[in-house]
Amino acid sequence: MAEVQAADTPSVGGRVQRLGSLFGRFGLASLSSAIVSVSHLLIQLFSIHHLGTAAIGTLAFLLVIIQFGYSLSNALVSTPYTIAVNQSDEPDARGFDFFFPVNLMLAASQGMICAGIAWATASPQAALLFGLAGTLSLIRWFGRSNAYAHHAPARAARSDLAYAGTILAGLLIAMRTGADMSAIGGMLVAASLVGLLPFGLGYLQRHVAMAPGRALGAYRPVWKEQSAWTLVGVLSTEATSNSHSYIVTLLAGPTAFAPIAVGMLFFRPVNVCITALTQLERPRMTRAVARGDHDAAIRSERLFMAALVTLWLGTCVVAAIALYAFPGLILKPTLDHRLVMIAVGLCALLSLVQCVQTPMSVMTQARKAFRPLAAQSMRSCGVGIAAVSLLVLGTAPVFSVGGVVLSQLVMMIGIWQLDRKWRRDQQEAI
Repeated sequence: MAEVQAADTPSVGGRVQRLGSLFGRFGLASLSSAIVSVSHLLIQLFSIHHLGTAAIGTLAFLLVIIQFGYSLSNALVSTPYTIAVNQSDEPDARGFDFFFPVNLMLAASQGMICAGIAWATASPQAALLFGLAGTLSLIRWFGRSNAYAHHAPARAARSDLAYAGTILAGLLIAMRTGADMSAIGGMLVAASLVGLLPFGLGYLQRHVAMAPGRALGAYRPVWKEQSAWTLVGVLSTEATSNSHSYIVTLLAGPTAFAPIAVGMLFFRPVNVCITALTQLERPRMTRAVARGDHDAAIRSERLFMAALVTLWLGTCVVAAIALYAFPGLILKPTLDHRLVMIAVGLCALLSLVQCVQTPMSVMTQARKAFRPLAAQSMRSCGVGIAAVSLLVLGTAPVFSVGGVVLSQLVMMIGIWQLDRKWRRDQQEAI
């Protein structure tokens, strides 16, 4: 009996050690990104109580623009830079400095869009501050990608914590003094500036060290080989993911979208962590593929998937407890509880598909198969928009999420086929 216990002890200890290693690898990135997401949520909750109806809508739309800017940055700058750095033998990656001025041009473009929206809907002062906030947000975002690309996730986490901490401090002050749109814009500017401190002055200087024309010339091959295809993927993915939001609201009205919004709210932390862990794992996979260590790349892919599925399971448990034990904390009496349950179930299924799909997608990017990946995304987009439209017209609007699930399944199966073909080719090459 003692021998059996002794034999079981290492197994249990090994599992505990693996869980600890998993948390150490993914926990910091997930936690810091989730804190930033919570800080934006707190800003929106504050606006509901302190701003007028028009200002609330304007602020929400500006935050959506900034969030979409992150996706564009990933497609045009962050992902190509990460892959280039981790496939290069240059220790300081100075040969890729042209990415920094390109990032500055992208950030300035977003700043101008934010400023224009704020000018038209708020005030000139708000336009100035939100223009700065839009610009600085993408400069900070690329700083996070730069840290992950050079395998320094703690630096990115410090930036996130500094950013969220500044927003929290600003909100505490605003609760006493009050705040308008301009004050909230100033809050975002201050948070971005403080969030840039962990990256150092040298990081900012690299954005202006090369003339824009020269930087664009050096960037042109990257655009042809990678960025053009990743941009197609991002735009089609965004269209697919948000198609039910636009179509349901347009055809059935905002009230019909309410149960879906509640379902999406439960799984927002999973989406945030998918973005954060993608930035963490992409450099690792890319370096392994560049070295020809395909076993290490596959192990990273599997561990990434295991972490996301574990996070998804935990989120499902929390959602179930909240809905069944404390429904009054989440659900308003005016909401149809049955429709909310259906929405949560469909959103859970959608989230699971994304958790399985994302690691395979990152591996495909690490292999620089951008064009096939973009083709899969376009096919998925067409299926999603058609399916969502038909479901909204023929069933209760809540079932439109099923159309998004179908589109993501099409995407997942397509990427899985690309992944399986690559693994088969590697085995034949041995």
